[in-house]
Order: sequence, then structure tokens, then C-alpha cells
Amino acid sequence: MRFDPSSNCITVHRDATPLALRNRLRLALASLDLAQTSGRPWSLAEAHREAAGAYVAIGALTSALGMLEHALRWARATGSTDQRVDLLCEIVETLAAESDALEGQRPGSGRASRDQARDRVFEASQLAARVADARWEVTVLLRLSDVLDRFGDRDDATQLQVRALLLTVGGTPETPNAADAALLRRH
Repeated sequence: MRFDPSSNCITVHRDATPLALRNRLRLALASLDLAQTSGRPWSLAEAHREAAGAYVAIGALTSALGMLEHALRWARATGSTDQRVDLLCEIVETLAAESDALEGQRPGSGRASRDQARDRVFEASQLAARVADARWEVTVLLRLSDVLDRFGDRDDATQLQVRALLLTVGGTPETPNAADAALLRRH
């Protein structure tokens, strides 16, 4: 296993053995036990995140989502917007994976997971404006837009991409109006 900094998610090497995956989960749960004895919200949030990553690695997406929801509750207790946004992104990506898995079993069965993911995208995109680093906000917005694009929500994905682009070039979004549309049609 390795940490993928581009997505902030734990990924699994293709050659990871079932034993290695079980050991990873065992270590993550031991870390969670240790964090629970400390009672520190930040440590608890991170330990739940680590356990979620181990569950994702073995394909237990429902358990992973449960751990991520616990992590998010602890992150709210810390008051860290950055940690909350990052966890929301992981929840969105895990919900997307769950949706894909459910759709593979029975077409149409992943809709509830997609709807939850969309709700979390909205929540994360609103919070992203308050993260500590504007460059990271761009990364978050692009991460969220990738999931929306994967769902076929091209318009919403494009809006997040435009917001990220404007942050990159230092612009501010202007709301188009009917006069703008008329000018575009003339050209």
C-alpha cells in the first residue's frame, strides 16, 4: 500500500496479498484503539480515517463509510475546516466507489450512493472556500469535479472546474446574464 498525495486516499498496490491487507486493517484498528484512549479529537479523526482506508483496501466500502462518518464527527469537534474538507472528499470518493460497485451488481442500485455523494460534494465545495491554502482549494474543487464528471454531472463538474481556474488565475466569477448570452449569439 502507498499514500497517494494527489487524492489523499490510501491506494493498494496490485500485488498486495490478502494477508497484507488484513494486517493493514489490524494495525489501523489497533491505532484506533490507541487514539480512543487518548480522547483527542484530531487523533480520533485521523485514526478513523486510517481504518476507513484499510476497509477500502479490502473492499468493505460500507465499513469504510462508517469510519469516515465517525472521522468527520471528530473533525467537526476539532474545528479544523481543512480536515473536514479532506474527509468530505474521501467520503465522496468512497460513495462513488460504492455506487459503482452497486451498479455492477444491479443497474440502478447505486443511485442512493450517488445522491449522497452529490450532497457531500455541495457541502465540501462550500467549505473549500474556507481552507487555509488557496492552492489546496483548487485541488479540492478538481477532486470533487472528477466525481461529478464520473457521475455524468457535466454542468456541475464544469462549474467547480471554472471556480478552480478562477482561483488559479486570480479572477472572480461573474454571474452571466441574458445580455451576455445575447452578445455571444451575435458572434
